[in-house]
Amino acid sequence: MGFMDNVINTTKNVAQTAGKKTDEAIRTSKLKIKSGQLSNEIKNKYEKLGALVYEMAKTNDKDTDAFDAIIAEIDDANAELASIEKQLDDLKGKVACPVCGVKTDNDNAFCPKCGAKLPEKPAEEEPVVEEDKGE
Repeated sequence: MGFMDNVINTTKNVAQTAGKKTDEAIRTSKLKIKSGQLSNEIKNKYEKLGALVYEMAKTNDKDTDAFDAIIAEIDDANAELASIEKQLDDLKGKVACPVCGVKTDNDNAFCPKCGAKLPEKPAEEEPVVEEDKGE
């Protein structure tokens, strides 16, 4: 392999790495925006729930169907938010301790706060870079 082949391969590798980093940054930004929007929705649902509870107390009307529906909406939104936060942690290389909830690097075997064993991360496959044979 000649000097120019090495330069071309190095340039390809740099371009691929830059592309991956850009993709990660875009995905992270989109997830953060979605997380913020979802947090606001959850806050609004809590306010709606509080208003309903107040109205139920004032009127002595126990509208449990509406109450249960808002609770279910909040539960669904919280589950979606947890999923987004998990995706963000994965992108950042973080893992949450199953015992105390502290986020730490996913390379750690034990939690730095409570000492609990952290879940093992799945083995990553090395990307295969095909070289041009130059025809």
